[in-house]
Amino acid sequence: YRYQHGKAREEKKRETLEKLEENSLFVTKRSGEKQRFSPNKLRKTLSFVIHGHEKDIDVEGIINQVRTEIYEEMTTEEISRALIMVLRSMIERDPAYSVVAARLVLSRVYKEVIGPDVIDYTKLEEQHRAAFAISLRKAVAIQRLDPRMLEFNLPEIAAKMALERDNKFMYLGLQTITDRYLMRDPETKQLLETPQMFWMRVAMGTALEEQDRVYWTDQFYRIMSEFLYTPSTPTLFHAGTLKPQLSSCYLNTVPDSLDGIFKSYSDNAQLSKWSGGIGTDWTNIRGTGSFIKGTGVESQGVIPFLKIANDVTVAINRSGRRRGAACVYLETWHYDIEDFLELRKNTGDDRRRTHDMNTANWIPDLFMKRVAADENWTLFSSEEVPDLHHMYGRAFEERYAYYEAKADRGEIKLFKRMKARDLWKKMLTMLFETGHPWITFKDPSNIRSPQDHAGVVHNSNLCTEITLNTSDDETAVCNLGSLNFAAFIRNGAFDRVLIGETVTIAMRMLDNVIDINFYPTQDAKRSNIRHRPVGLGIRGYQDALYLLDIKFDSEA
Repeated sequence: YRYQHGKAREEKKRETLEKLEENSLFVTKRSGEKQRFSPNKLRKTLSFVIHGHEKDIDVEGIINQVRTEIYEEMTTEEISRALIMVLRSMIERDPAYSVVAARLVLSRVYKEVIGPDVIDYTKLEEQHRAAFAISLRKAVAIQRLDPRMLEFNLPEIAAKMALERDNKFMYLGLQTITDRYLMRDPETKQLLETPQMFWMRVAMGTALEEQDRVYWTDQFYRIMSEFLYTPSTPTLFHAGTLKPQLSSCYLNTVPDSLDGIFKSYSDNAQLSKWSGGIGTDWTNIRGTGSFIKGTGVESQGVIPFLKIANDVTVAINRSGRRRGAACVYLETWHYDIEDFLELRKNTGDDRRRTHDMNTANWIPDLFMKRVAADENWTLFSSEEVPDLHHMYGRAFEERYAYYEAKADRGEIKLFKRMKARDLWKKMLTMLFETGHPWITFKDPSNIRSPQDHAGVVHNSNLCTEITLNTSDDETAVCNLGSLNFAAFIRNGAFDRVLIGETVTIAMRMLDNVIDINFYPTQDAKRSNIRHRPVGLGIRGYQDALYLLDIKFDSEA
């Protein structure tokens, strides 16, 4: 069977090549009209996009490769895609291929947004500005964007777009932004914005409550389109929409009650639905075998509930563009910590595994001290040591010793004692075997917290870069963006004035997110309005060092 079909494919390929040689192979235009395939049209297309890179690009090699992908009645749209794929496959030869591939992607985006039948590249800027207003009105009409977006002076706003900044994109960045970030009509899947329209839409969406909307929109647009600053993905997805969920991270803690546990599932489902990344603290849940007064039975512990949390995470698609993502945290003294370590194993009872959710150890300094001193470590069920999770530093260490003494006197029913080093070895073994649970440290997170007046940090977030206090009625929220250090290298030096200006504008933009934001839960709104936390990160650090000719491991 395979041999016969292989022969048929080879025969078909031979026939296609013969037709190419005889100039008798037909392709299908967008209109449906049949037309002879012409390599010269490919050469003409490439001649437009290789400008400045003529010496770096092997035009004939590209055309020959595309010829091998051609088949009878192939659409011109498919030929365009094949051309981009061939260029993509050659990027490792020279970065010029990435530039040229990006230009071809841009051309397709412009055609789709402006209209393939009306686009005139000699009038591109003019058509681009006109298409911006048309696209915004259409997006409002189909209820993708907030009607307030039409209250802006659209001609004035459109005139501020700098189309030449599209040339800053390399292929991978542009393809990613096209596939995942640019707004589309949900029915037809047609693109409604180009990259510069996208930056402007985000700028407008984060300036909606400004007094001088046009000024701040221009400032926000400038730092994004020049690649100086980029907001987080939820801001890019939802700015200007009817439900602008612009925040990145949500951190919550689960109380030791069935109502609280199932409320956390519901809350996390809503947060995931609107693109939030979630970090949840489960340490308050009592351990396996502990007594439940209300029903008179023994608890099954935290693990079965984590399995449900895992399945809730999988079930929710974040804004239709990526799957839900969460990390669960358990403090290292919890009675179920050994089972927690095995959650990501590929063997064992699958009902006690969470293959789609990240896990993290929340480690107090006392545990590491016990490991260093080769001393014992005691595991407790949280309902018998209810204040332990909400303390840190010296107070935690004193209280932990107090509970150990109670256990020695028989005043604590459920506990387990082991060598601290044995548990540490298990933690490291699982980390090597599964990459989980991650190692996170409780005491430094609390001691260095700028919000220690507002409560205790019980856990970090999905990506473990945020530490915020949580409680039964507060889901901590963080609003993120990052500076691109490589973009601040000007004339061989780090431009301190420019970064000062950019940070000021970026912080205003982040602060606006808190007020404009759509909050999926009241606990999240209560926390974010009360504490107003923002995170301004950096990227492009290694690139900046390279541009400054500073070695990564040098003193400089």
